[in-house]
Amino acid sequence: MKRLFLNNTFRMVLAVFVFAFGILYVVNISSISTKGYDMTDLQKQITELERENQKLDFKIAKYSSMQSIQDRMKDMDLVAAENIEYATIIGNTVALR
Repeated sequence: MKRLFLNNTFRMVLAVFVFAFGILYVVNISSISTKGYDMTDLQKQITELERENQKLDFKIAKYSSMQSIQDRMKDMDLVAAENIEYATIIGNTVALR
């Protein structure tokens, strides 16, 4: 066993393995850290889109309010209907043959 550890070929193979695993370790850590940055960027995008969605929801609520609709009607020169008459249906038949 002692002779195996003192062999130059064994030392070279061991050094190559240590070097290869070291390179793989660095590449793996680099890949993980890059993915972490990507996740952070995506999380920021999600937060920004959620804010934008809230702003759009607020605008929808604002433009759907009765006051906003009435104000826009004034700008369109529309007038309110007066003397509204409703039709009453007599019986159950809608159309006769």
